[in-house]
Amino acid sequence: MKEILNKMCIDKGMSGFESQMYDTIKELLGDIAEVKQYDNGNIIAQMGNKNADKHIMLDAHIDRIGLIASYINDEGFIKAEPVGGMDIRALPGSAVKILGKETVLGIICTMPPHLSSGDKELSNDKIWIDTGLAPEKVKSLVSLGDSIIVYSQMRELLNNNITVSALDNRAGCTVLVRCAQILKDKKIPCRLSLVFSAQEETGELGASAAAFLLEPDEAIAVDVNFASQDGVPPQKSGSIGCGGIISISPIVSKAVTDKIINISERLGMNCEYEVTGGATGTNADRIASSRGGIPTGVISIPEKNMHTQVEIVSLDDMEKIAELLSIYVSEGGIENA
Repeated sequence: MKEILNKMCIDKGMSGFESQMYDTIKELLGDIAEVKQYDNGNIIAQMGNKNADKHIMLDAHIDRIGLIASYINDEGFIKAEPVGGMDIRALPGSAVKILGKETVLGIICTMPPHLSSGDKELSNDKIWIDTGLAPEKVKSLVSLGDSIIVYSQMRELLNNNITVSALDNRAGCTVLVRCAQILKDKKIPCRLSLVFSAQEETGELGASAAAFLLEPDEAIAVDVNFASQDGVPPQKSGSIGCGGIISISPIVSKAVTDKIINISERLGMNCEYEVTGGATGTNADRIASSRGGIPTGVISIPEKNMHTQVEIVSLDDMEKIAELLSIYVSEGGIENA
């Protein structure tokens, strides 16, 4: 699991640039499934019985948040705009990689506290990047619209936890790859589509397109959700190490959710729940409403420090969810779907 995750959390694949992740998915799944890339950035792997009556879709969005180069001034400083829900409070002083004609390293400018007046947070209009390069060199390497990734390195923590950026939702993508590995040598009674969907962070657009294209009989979205920590409401979070957070909502299918719960109990997982009165805030909202409606469920990986460069998840939770999904698929999903 750690090896897959390490390959997933590379400095590429911001929303709108998901095609950069195709080679990674192809490397991980090429001998297990048929992998295809689509024009909108979706990457879809197909395995199982292609002629089966039942078609199950597992989705995890592969795009990561980041920044986009929007202006370069005469001094060579790069103005950047957030892509997705970037936590700009964590940006000042952060190292970034600008994926231009060449990869250019930079630092997000920060005012020394000695010269700052008051407790002011960084605002979107004040995100500037200093590369240390001459202005003409910057303009030769960086173009408007280039993606910018906040840089971090994967680190192992206690209790089999991992910290790095882009765990939202490369952790979910890793779970799908691990699920496929578990299923590799098993007879799958259905057609299975593993969707590494694009542009979730900018409107859940990839999942909507994939669900419309594939017309699955049922689906499960795998994402991250808030882990328990100071300041996070307990009813809106789950403990790292619980196994997973299962969504209960009018949007999701009770039959799919009940099946997920049943398998989690059989595996001895201590899953926790997030109950909402409407949308789940995941790709499930788009998938469930595609075409004539698709029975959809959601299971999420508890994650601390979401949308920062120090996100934290448990490899144990990820392994359990991968095992749960493999059983769900092996048993052919829900009845009469």
